[in-house]
Amino acid sequence: MKRYFRLAGIALTITFLIFISTTSNVSAHERRQVGQYAFVVGFLNEPAYAGQANRIDLTICNGNQCNYTVQDGLRVLSNPVKDAEKTLKAEVSQGSAAPLALPLEPRYANPGKYASYFLPSKVGTYIFHVFGTLGGKQIDEKFTSGPNTFGDPEQIRAYPPVTTQTTEATQIQASQNSANMATTLGIIGIILGALGLAAGGLALARRPRGAVVTEPASKPAVENLRG
Repeated sequence: MKRYFRLAGIALTITFLIFISTTSNVSAHERRQVGQYAFVVGFLNEPAYAGQANRIDLTICNGNQCNYTVQDGLRVLSNPVKDAEKTLKAEVSQGSAAPLALPLEPRYANPGKYASYFLPSKVGTYIFHVFGTLGGKQIDEKFTSGPNTFGDPEQIRAYPPVTTQTTEATQIQASQNSANMATTLGIIGIILGALGLAAGGLALARRPRGAVVTEPASKPAVENLRG
């Protein structure tokens, strides 16, 4: 009996943790009624940081809200809209940059939930545009990040901090490395040149005595009479 209660307690704890983690994951999302559907949109990973890979997180439910149930220990939607990726498209835009297409893909074992990877490279406001058709009706919705919807990507803190001295030292080291490389290449060139001269001298020394040397056309040929 004690074992039964212990296992039941563990199961309830796991279910509670899943519920809390899933709820907190969408707590910074925007919820909107779109016709007969409920849309929930935001960054999958919150808070979002510039320079770190993230995803659009799109949830679509039938009715005016998304309802959840627990199945096999997992918290899933009880009123999901499936196959929305077949008729809906998404894109993200930021500032004056051209919009980036985000091909929607169903999230594994999460019917009604869709995502698409991208990397927000700057801090600031981002706009997710979801458009197409759903249930035969036109969909054209824009979701803008902000304090009342879902968080803007932030600047991640660097540690240890990058200082001006560190940057200057790095530049000085790079210059020294370049100078050392140039010196090494110069020495190699001198050695190769010396080897070339030595090889030429050796070839001349091994030339048979009495050989005829032909001078350029502008000078008369002289026959070597030695030997």
